[in-house]
Parts: sequence; structure tokens; C-alpha cells
Amino acid sequence: MAKKKQVEKVHKPGLEYEVAIPHCYTWLARTKQEYIAYVMGYVRASHPGFRVVRIEKGKAICIKEEQQS
Repeated sequence: MAKKKQVEKVHKPGLEYEVAIPHCYTWLARTKQEYIAYVMGYVRASHPGFRVVRIEKGKAICIKEEQQS
């Protein structure tokens, strides 16, 4: 049986992507600013190259930052 080829994820600059936020951040954070900081740090660590545009209903809406040469 042939091995399946791994699918490469294509991220185009300017498009919005949803990143699920771990549920534990809702009860870990004491303030709204702390929650936002947790989410920004999570996206920075788990999805490098993405920038958070807004947060809605347990999801971070991100855009891919363009590579600067």
C-alpha cells in the first residue's frame, strides 16, 4: 500500500484564518486584558507568522504576516 503524501497547508497573505483558543484561557485569565495577552502569546507560539486581528467566540481571527525581505 502506498504511503499518503502529506498535504501542505497554503496560507495566503491578506486572508483571515480562525485559530481555536484553548478553553482553559477563559478561566485562567482574571481580566479581559490578561485574556487577550494569553491569546496573543498562544497564537505567536503555536502559529508563527500569524497576527491576531480580533477575538470572537473562542476563536482568534488572524491574518498571515507578509515576509519582509
